[in-house]
Amino acid sequence: MQVYYKAAPVLVEKELKAPAPAYKARLGWETVAWLFIGLGVFVRLFHFFDNRSLWLDEIYLASSLVKMDLFKLTFSSLEYEQKAPIGFLWMCKFAVFLFGNGEMALRLFPLFCGILALFAFLPVARHFLRPLGVSVALGILALAPPLVYHSVEIKQYSAELLATVLCLLWYTWFNKKESYSALVAWGVLGAVIIWFSFTSIFVLAGMAMGAGLYHLLKKEWSTVFKLAIPFGLWFVSFVVNYFLFTQKHADSEWLLHFFRIRGSFMPFPATSFEELIWPIQRAGTRLLDYPLGLLWDVSAIPSDVLQFFLRRPVFAIISTLVGFVLLFKRDKKFLMTLVFSYVLVLIASALEMYPVYERLTVFLAPLLIMIVAVGCERIALQFWTVSKGLSFAVAMLLVAAPFWASAKQIVNPGEFGGYKKAYYREALLQIENNYQEGDQVYVYWNMLAPYHFYKDTYYLPYDAIEGSDFRAVSSNAPDYLNKLGSELNGLKKNKRVWLFYSKKLSMNIGDFDKKPVWYINEVLGGKDMHKKFSEMGKEVYTYDTHDLKVSLFEMKPSE
Repeated sequence: MQVYYKAAPVLVEKELKAPAPAYKARLGWETVAWLFIGLGVFVRLFHFFDNRSLWLDEIYLASSLVKMDLFKLTFSSLEYEQKAPIGFLWMCKFAVFLFGNGEMALRLFPLFCGILALFAFLPVARHFLRPLGVSVALGILALAPPLVYHSVEIKQYSAELLATVLCLLWYTWFNKKESYSALVAWGVLGAVIIWFSFTSIFVLAGMAMGAGLYHLLKKEWSTVFKLAIPFGLWFVSFVVNYFLFTQKHADSEWLLHFFRIRGSFMPFPATSFEELIWPIQRAGTRLLDYPLGLLWDVSAIPSDVLQFFLRRPVFAIISTLVGFVLLFKRDKKFLMTLVFSYVLVLIASALEMYPVYERLTVFLAPLLIMIVAVGCERIALQFWTVSKGLSFAVAMLLVAAPFWASAKQIVNPGEFGGYKKAYYREALLQIENNYQEGDQVYVYWNMLAPYHFYKDTYYLPYDAIEGSDFRAVSSNAPDYLNKLGSELNGLKKNKRVWLFYSKKLSMNIGDFDKKPVWYINEVLGGKDMHKKFSEMGKEVYTYDTHDLKVSLFEMKPSE
């Protein structure tokens, strides 16, 4: 006998001979799902209250949120050429208005979105999955390090994630409804979410194309006609939002260059077999790592053999393939909505309108999780009659990597965010805490954005000399260093001078990354500048991290 689990299109085998054990198993898996939600909330709150320094991309957006009022946020260009949905900006500004300019206030709305996404995803998973699959889906969403990170980052990616989850939730509510009131409600909800999420249009358009084509192929003309109501409302909302706000955020050539050199645009037309399979080999497997976090961090594992196997998400790939096959058999309409959403992203990528790059793919996570969880559920259930413990182990195998990575980041918060872990606030406060009357602070050009932000929000008592960027007026490294040296010579008159610079940042907003080459190869890192300071004085204090350095020099008396 077959039944549906909460109207799920995925059929569930009902246990007739042993209803009590089946009920206990179901209850156990539901407990695991709630446990994962609890863990997801905990890790997000932990890193929120850990209150790390903003990193550079956060500072770029936060600067506008701190300085601009609602009118300017709405109708003016953001500082540092930043882009964010208008609804997201309003909500973040509201949090700043209530709680001040601190990091926690700025990150409050992203945190809210990240936590709400966990609870909103539960009914979505229940609609399509058995309790075992629900646990797997919630485990990935709750513990994947990229998804945790973006829940406590003052950028829009957590809101984009929530928007996708809400679109899926509304799909489960309305996709089979034919009453005009329900279809209008679906249309209004989707129309509103577009103002909070740039990427929601991919998901909504994917749903419109998938559902529309499904009913067209079945010649259900009445249903197609009625579906034009919500789809039309989404389209109108997108057009209005685009012409009022989004078109102001057209990508600049320097930003396109940034993504091109990172292979974030789908090659088109494809000129090789490797380029032809780019959507699967390059983008597809990359997504299993970021944003799903299903790859193990093998950097600390001494065994080369173990590194080889853990570096390859074999089980995740198999689960994805099985999930595709099962959804094709059981719910073609839903699979079409998922696939069309990804296809639209690929088309936008091929046209260089949207890069398939790291944080910009966070919104795809719920769609991918559903496919992976369907496949993992089927594989794990194959072992149920052999051993319930083995079935549990197989299911949890998929969640093990994100669980382990998130656990490590709780023990060592310094690993949280990877290269995005910044120490700008700590560095500038080190200067403040050790600053003496008569000291001078020199901020190299690549650290001016953090300095400006934290001076305004933390009311730093010192006024730094802002270093000049001589790259555009220099022909080579010696010419650049000569011009820099002339500027630094003016610091000799001070008794003590603080130097603050980034060892890795090679560009400003608007610059073409990795250019000029001579700067990257011969100047970046600050060794020559540091050497110049050492010639002018004695280094008596250092604050050094992986990407920045603060040094205090006691200058030699003038001869």
